[in-house]
Amino acid sequence: MAISTTVLDARFGTKIVSDTDTDETATVDITGATGSVYYVQIAAGGTSATNYFKIYDVGGVAVGTTDPIFVIKVPASTTKECIISGGMPFTTALSFATVTTGGTAGTTGPSGATVTALIIAG
Repeated sequence: MAISTTVLDARFGTKIVSDTDTDETATVDITGATGSVYYVQIAAGGTSATNYFKIYDVGGVAVGTTDPIFVIKVPASTTKECIISGGMPFTTALSFATVTTGGTAGTTGPSGATVTALIIAG
């Protein structure tokens, strides 16, 4: 997993956060602050099963136990985009993971690389 952050506009605090291998190991507190998510893209091109990208509003995530605040279903070998009009606020910490089970349950990661990008402000 390789995380990178690119500032889009410092006046508004907007940035792109990218992860080149999102999996069952949660990426936690990626911003170190509160804010809102406006856009999510998940590219599951190298996977053989349906994946579920989960967003959490906590810094300490126990994947399979912690309730996500948002789940995006991503069919195998596809790219899914989600525009969140008005933004989805996170008030504690922005964390995320990708597994092969929807809802809260599931600890098995994707069969291949899953690349994720989020546009956030905060």
